[in-house]
Amino acid sequence: MKVKFLGLRTGILFPFLLLFLFNSCKKDEVTLVLTPEQKWGSEVYTAMQNIYLWSDALPAKFDASKYKTADNALEYLSGLKINPTTGLAIDRYSFLDKIGNLTGEITQGTASGDYGFMVGAAYNSSNQVSFFVNYVYKNSPAGLAGVVRSLEIVSINGSSAVHPDVDSQGYLVSTSAGYTNMVNALFSSTSASFGFKKTDGTSFTTSLNVATYSINSVLCDSVYTVGTKKVGYVVFNQFLGASSQTELASTIDKFQADGVKYLIVDLRYNGGGSVETCEQFSSMLAPVSADAKTMYTVKMNAALTKYYAGENFTTNFTKTNTFEPTELYFIVGSGTASASELLVNNLRPYYPNKLFLIGGTTYGKPCGFWTTPIGYTADQTTAKEGYDLYAVSFESVNANNEGGYYAGMTPGTATYPGVIANDAYNLAWGDVNDFRLSQALNHISTGAFKAPSTLSKVKQVSITPSMSIDRQFKGMIDFRKHLK
Repeated sequence: MKVKFLGLRTGILFPFLLLFLFNSCKKDEVTLVLTPEQKWGSEVYTAMQNIYLWSDALPAKFDASKYKTADNALEYLSGLKINPTTGLAIDRYSFLDKIGNLTGEITQGTASGDYGFMVGAAYNSSNQVSFFVNYVYKNSPAGLAGVVRSLEIVSINGSSAVHPDVDSQGYLVSTSAGYTNMVNALFSSTSASFGFKKTDGTSFTTSLNVATYSINSVLCDSVYTVGTKKVGYVVFNQFLGASSQTELASTIDKFQADGVKYLIVDLRYNGGGSVETCEQFSSMLAPVSADAKTMYTVKMNAALTKYYAGENFTTNFTKTNTFEPTELYFIVGSGTASASELLVNNLRPYYPNKLFLIGGTTYGKPCGFWTTPIGYTADQTTAKEGYDLYAVSFESVNANNEGGYYAGMTPGTATYPGVIANDAYNLAWGDVNDFRLSQALNHISTGAFKAPSTLSKVKQVSITPSMSIDRQFKGMIDFRKHLK
């Protein structure tokens, strides 16, 4: 689909131009000088008038001089559409990014400026709140140093002040030393020393420097035999471009060769990414009977919908393999967002009573972005200044017209069958004692989930959205569609 600017009639401008010239002869006009940031803020408003899903909430006029930065302007504009259910702004997604930063990470599969691991908070065996390693990219500085999921962080730069305080409501205190030491080391330093404690009680210390590295989106894949049933388990952490598509195809081919009929897809930390990769993964997992049938349909703002009346906004499944699971299990949590949720929603109509969610409520993002240049043009050959704008541009619904999961997908509900289960930060990927994985395996074995109360041994700690430790991108971007 090619998207064009809405046409504007220019013939009416001439009389007003004469009027302006006449008036300017009678008195001096004050010319408002905008800073570069304010000009970019004005461009943000203009772009959102065209592509923003909730353009009906935008003001008829916008004074960019009131906002110091383009970010300030976007913060105001994206806060105008209110969710009548919550009374809060519905858009917690739109953002500005450095030119080419996110595009490079997702399309090229590379990351830069970090150590390559992320952490989560939970109580340790001594009933202290600690940070545990959630996931690691194998080619990153952390991965090459032997850092793996399940390690507990026991020191940072030689300091043992690594245990954050928790308030009376169970949330981390962002001003406590344990919290600030972790955040500063992870996000505000180019090098740091970390002490890690293994599950066997031994420890090691390693110094890490931030670097540029290739991202592996498949963190683990295993095949289990449950009675006579072959079960495939894959941890998929990010919807990148071609690299993810290659990894996923290889993994699914392996499962098919091993006779896998039950599939567990672990998306607990997958914040989304490329819509195109999501489409391919959806087709890999869809039953053969879904080929050429509706995967999802895009909804846009009223002006664009009218402008493109008659065009097709439905994407169909394109089945290129014969892999067809008997049952599908998705491990999810608050870090599961956007393209990950789209994957689940795409497949729901084609696996009635055969698709289950295990874990916690997902992030809640049934909408996505087109990339819009601010302050520069895509074909510009001179030095570029400005931003990439990711303003919510579309919302998707599946073949049953189901979508709108802004409050997230909650396992164990009528809409999303499954079960609530805690994360297990202190266990390696694929460990059958992982509460979430064990629930899937038990259901495959017995046809039922275990009572959640019998599984929870590690007490997790909540982090308010404004204090989030996990800074991974949460969204879905269709790089194939943009304003021209």
